[in-house]
Amino acid sequence: MSEEDLAGHWETLTPTQAQRRRIDAQVFAWLEARDTPLVVEWFRLVRVAPVPAFGFAMVSAISIAITPPFVWVARALL
Repeated sequence: MSEEDLAGHWETLTPTQAQRRRIDAQVFAWLEARDTPLVVEWFRLVRVAPVPAFGFAMVSAISIAITPPFVWVARALL
């Protein structure tokens, strides 16, 4: 491969200003469309899979309730 071939291939990989603006606009629109609050994500999870969602919530609640006693026991042993 010569330098001219390499330069030609490199130019095809480098977008122009107009192409960059169009790509940026498409990426921004895609990100905005995918940007959802955490509450909406939880509602979707509950709607799609209510049993695992309930299980996740219970495990979270239990871990929050159990963690302080474990920390106290660990501190007492050290």
